[in-house]
Parts: sequence; C-alpha cells; structure tokens
Amino acid sequence: MCQGDVMTTGRTGMSHRPTRRARRLAAGVLTGFLALSALSACSGDDESPTKNDKIDADDDGDITPAEVMTAAKAILDETSGVAVTLETGDDPGVDYLSAASGTIVADPSAFEGSVSGRVSGFEASGISVVSVDGTLWVDVPIVGWTDEYQPEDLCAPDPALLIDPETGVGNVLTSSEDLEEGDGERGGTDNKLVLTPFTGTAPGDAIREILPCAEDDSYDVTYRVDGDGRLFSVQMTGSFFPDADEVTYNIEVTDYDVTKDISAPR
Repeated sequence: MCQGDVMTTGRTGMSHRPTRRARRLAAGVLTGFLALSALSACSGDDESPTKNDKIDADDDGDITPAEVMTAAKAILDETSGVAVTLETGDDPGVDYLSAASGTIVADPSAFEGSVSGRVSGFEASGISVVSVDGTLWVDVPIVGWTDEYQPEDLCAPDPALLIDPETGVGNVLTSSEDLEEGDGERGGTDNKLVLTPFTGTAPGDAIREILPCAEDDSYDVTYRVDGDGRLFSVQMTGSFFPDADEVTYNIEVTDYDVTKDISAPR
C-alpha cells in the first residue's frame, strides 16, 4: 500500500478521508474506466465499410452502398478461393438443396465439399460433391461416385462457379437495388468482427445465375460486410424452386484467400 494512502480510525488522530494522492488515483482509475467503457460501447463505429476511404471509388467523400458492393465483388473476383457454407431451415415442399459446405477455388474453378437436401422425394445428407473441369461428381450412397447428375437437373448451382467474376455471387451484389445500410453488429468467430448489414432486393436474373430454378422477379436480400469491404454473409428470401414455397437461404463466407488442389475422384 502506498505511503499516505492509509485511512485509520480517529483514535490515531488521522483523518478518515482519503489523502489527496488517493483521490487523484481514484479519479485516474475512474477516468480510465470511463474511457474504456466508451471505447467498448463505440467499438466498430469506424469499422463500417462506408467509412473506409479505399472503397470511395469516385473520391467524392460519400461512400454509397453501391460502392461497398462493388468493393466486395472486387475482393471476391481477386481471391484465390473461399470456404463457404449454405443453409436453410425452411422446407419448400419440393426437391431442394437444404445445405452445403466446402471450398471453392478460382483458378481453375473447382469445388470440394458436401451437400444435403431432397432428391426425388428422398432425404439426403452429407453427400460428398466435387466439381472440376465443368463436371459435377456426386458420391451417391451405394452407387459411389458418378458424373451423371448436372446442376440444372438438381435445381442447384455448379458450386465451382459461385465466385466466377461473370456469373457468381459478386454479380448479385452489384446488381442489387434500393440498398440501405443498417447498424453495425458483431459476427464471425467469437463475435470478433464488426459487420454492417445492407438490405435491399436482387433481380431474379442475377439469382438464376447461381440458383437456376429461381422463379421470382426479385428477391429480398441482406448482405453483411466487414470494414475492409469483404462480404461475410448473404441472406436471400424468395421462391427458388418450381411450384415451391418461399425459402430463406443463408450463405456465409468463412475464409478468404484459400488455396487447395481439387481433382476429379478416381
């Protein structure tokens, strides 16, 4: 204990009040605590992509949601690969893709992962899939690996092309309309990221590039983007299958700049 900071009883004749040094120390601790509290409360305020000058394409000092989407697409176009997940908790009442996860590499375009869903009325879970050289390979239970299934027959995307600059998710971002920025929120592993949501609509033609059986003219979308402009997640709601109820799909990009050698199964 520091000299002069001791409080004693009146029996010694010393004051019950803390000394000047103790008061200064307490004030310093309180000031530091308040500063940390303010920092915690506002943490992430400067991590919005709309405050990142690198995203201001026309250098006018006003970063629009459209510029954020353009920046997010550019990052997807330039990455070597990504790890992704796709899922829905909805059941449209027809054959559909319910979940997928895996790795997409850009050059050459390829995918390796697993999918779940309903095919010809039967539930399938954790089916291994490889897409390489434009051919989709599916590890069918009992049968084994086969390339006789095509994405368009399954009303599913060719997963290898989801980050293709011409037809992938990036084009859905940049073609979206009426985007509005929401309040920053925590996300990612251990909520370490500050993510900014952007809500709006995406045209059906862009959605059909990745989900070929999509039937609506437009889809409600929410994109979550980090402060560097990286797309973290996409939420899409609408009818994605013929004669089906609405479904909300959640696509999450869990890692960027992934490299992996993917080849056709032997």
